[in-house]
Amino acid sequence: MNQDVESLEDKFRQYAEAHGAASEQGDYKTANRNYDKLLGIVAKLRVHGAQGEAALRRLMKDRSDAVAAFAATRSLPFAEADALEVLEAIARKAGAVGFNAEMVIKEWKGGRLVIR
Repeated sequence: MNQDVESLEDKFRQYAEAHGAASEQGDYKTANRNYDKLLGIVAKLRVHGAQGEAALRRLMKDRSDAVAAFAATRSLPFAEADALEVLEAIARKAGAVGFNAEMVIKEWKGGRLVIR
């Protein structure tokens, strides 16, 4: 695996966990700051093409629901079935991450969610 991609995966994991924890605590400022960092990491992963997509697929299997949910959301355009499966499992759980997964599914299926 490309070292740069591996480093981006590590950062993705770090920011997604921080975003999830802040969301659960209702700390929207910290959540938003980490969300912005996550979007930057996703953009960098996209530069790596298939390797970046493979990284997001691996991250969808992370033990952390926050990591898996964010990776699944960003994987919807190229791995819809797998991403929805992950999001549906997380949506059945209580808490902010579960609620967010539920909303992503609803908006995606309704055609209102655009992933860039």
